[in-house]
Amino acid sequence: MAMKEVLLNSLKKAMQGEMDSVTLYKNAASQAGDPQVKEFFDERADEERRHYNYLLQYHQEISNGLEPSNLSNELNAEKGFNPIISEAFVKRIGENQVLFSAISTALLLEKDAIDHYGKCARDTDSITLKSFYELLVKWETKHYDDLLAIQKEAETFYWEINQFEPL
Repeated sequence: MAMKEVLLNSLKKAMQGEMDSVTLYKNAASQAGDPQVKEFFDERADEERRHYNYLLQYHQEISNGLEPSNLSNELNAEKGFNPIISEAFVKRIGENQVLFSAISTALLLEKDAIDHYGKCARDTDSITLKSFYELLVKWETKHYDDLLAIQKEAETFYWEINQFEPL
């Protein structure tokens, strides 16, 4: 398989992962009755959609034989979303099975993205793409860390509400 084809396939896999995340976050937002929780999931969906669009742009450029644009400045300029993780926010996640499951699934998607982007960064000869993938690893790691903190806090409420005792 030619290097260009390998690169395009890796971009497609990345785009699929980002779109899976968008879908997951949008579905979770639609299930959130609390405005703060809805905003959290909507913001995550928007971030993942931007990542998808960056990947799509690279796919189109490479497909057309163009040198990939340097999108690192745009990605660096993104503010990111730092949720205020209040007890009420975490409780609403823990008491809603759909939202709690969304956090768990999102963690898996973020971990998969971190691994995929790390591999892509190692495998590419393009300095532009290497830099881009390394930035995505940082962004997805931030998402993963935020979600893990939410999951750990929400788990307490999840167990209490469902009257389970963790082993």
